[in-house]
Amino acid sequence: MNNPFEKFEQQGIKIDQERALTYSKLSCPFGCTYCFVDEMNQEQSKGAVYLDDQQLELLKNLPEQVKLIMLGCDTEFFQNKKEALEILEKLSVLGKDISVITKIPLSEEYVNSLLEIHNKVKGNGNIFSFSTSITCISEPILAKYEPGVPSPEKRIETLSSVYAKGIPTTVAIRPLLPDVSDEEIRDIVNKTKDYCFGYYSGPLYLKEERIKLLLPGYESKIEKEHQPHWMLDGNQYQALEKDGQIEFLASVVEEANKKFFDGAADAVEYLRSRK
Repeated sequence: MNNPFEKFEQQGIKIDQERALTYSKLSCPFGCTYCFVDEMNQEQSKGAVYLDDQQLELLKNLPEQVKLIMLGCDTEFFQNKKEALEILEKLSVLGKDISVITKIPLSEEYVNSLLEIHNKVKGNGNIFSFSTSITCISEPILAKYEPGVPSPEKRIETLSSVYAKGIPTTVAIRPLLPDVSDEEIRDIVNKTKDYCFGYYSGPLYLKEERIKLLLPGYESKIEKEHQPHWMLDGNQYQALEKDGQIEFLASVVEEANKKFFDGAADAVEYLRSRK
């Protein structure tokens, strides 16, 4: 059966129900060891732009069913801050909801620029949502998975700044790392709960060799690879989930009187339902 969205897929835009996920050819500066991107069937480079002209043109002509454009799906969206703002300016007038996710600390001045984007998107009757990625917070786990990433403390400062401006914020504890302790999960929520309306999470997606390298002892859990529905076609991975872990996270979030979502799109849908 032909893919009706093939022209979008070919240019790195995944249409998944009511959302368009943007995949860039721009490599990420952080090199998180849990990242699935190095094993994707799309080459990336440091010299690429986040969205090229062809992608931007396609985003201007999305299928009517698409309500949400998601940025930062496979690389750090704000690594070129000037370019990121230019992209947001272009997308803010398309009549779509927009979600961004980042690990980069942002200055107060830059957050004010994001507030202008938020106000423009909101003025058009849409939602601009901001997520901060915090998958771990303890030194040993940070050293293992995020050795080149700005500290969680700096990311939380940015989250707090964005939240204070009235921009809807969520925390992405994603991927949910199997070797992160319950205590660490609780610590992440306790340190961020005052600066967001909710959290979302999901499995760790890796290939077999990376699983053996990062998580020795999990080999027995290796099953057949499958295609995550939100990835570009032709990319298959293992989905690693520790029994009971996501349920524990959801319970901690509930204790904090916050919302728990399967993903950023569900969080935006929740905001949309409350307009």
